[in-house]
Amino acid sequence: QNDAMAARMMRVLVIGLFCSNHLATAFVSAGIPRTATELRGGYDATVGADPSTPVQFFTMPGNTCPYAQRTHIALKELCLPFDMTEVSGMPKPDWYLTINPRGKVPALRVPTADYAVIYESGICNEFLCDYATKLQHGHNLMPEDPFLRASIRLLNDHCDNVFAKTQFTFLMNKDDTKDDELCAEMEDALAAYEDALVESKGPYLLGTDFTLADVHVFPFLQRLVITLTHWKNYELPKDKFPNLLLWLDSCLGRESVKETSMSKEKTIEVYTRFVEADYKFGGLNKSKQ
Repeated sequence: QNDAMAARMMRVLVIGLFCSNHLATAFVSAGIPRTATELRGGYDATVGADPSTPVQFFTMPGNTCPYAQRTHIALKELCLPFDMTEVSGMPKPDWYLTINPRGKVPALRVPTADYAVIYESGICNEFLCDYATKLQHGHNLMPEDPFLRASIRLLNDHCDNVFAKTQFTFLMNKDDTKDDELCAEMEDALAAYEDALVESKGPYLLGTDFTLADVHVFPFLQRLVITLTHWKNYELPKDKFPNLLLWLDSCLGRESVKETSMSKEKTIEVYTRFVEADYKFGGLNKSKQ
């Protein structure tokens, strides 16, 4: 009864993003997607979702969103079966706004827990770890040690509130005279990850185990090395970030990452639209303040 009550209390939002007239729903069980079903107009794309599925996952098409990729990686790593609904385009259909008035991705809905809704990538991922433990899946991305858990949360806070802002401000800067300053600020922010890898001795941020700390920052580093090379002719210096570059290779080798990533060509195509529009990236691009 307590679980049901807690689930109902959580039932506030869900997920989404730029929503639209084109939705696709695909079932993913043990990493094997079912044939996608295209749904149009205001029709509720979640109607056909399997109610026995542990998790419904809402995302953007084509693995384009780094926040949604965090949760997609977590689902794969935890081996949780899930329904995946892709939401794209404009305008937002009414059914989707009733699920998530904010229109953001990622979000999760749990049919077996009175359709409880969880959103925001960091919260989604910690929930998934707790949920996998409850289901006794035997996989996890959060250690039991409270000090290590705090270390993960501090690194993730650094990503969201420090590093990501420096990355997108540098990328979107149109004043060449400021590039050196903005690049230096970004490298200062990246130093926290290099230091963490030196302390943990790698290959991952907390040591031998791949955790939510790696999941949280990886989609941004993955995009950084592609976009900054393309638009700023910048590559992470090997003398400053030798461990971070090794870490990136380790992450890229994981199946969960391979299955949730855009190609280099697709990344450039997507970010070309952002660069040309001088996109704010939800406030991360500080040059647009």
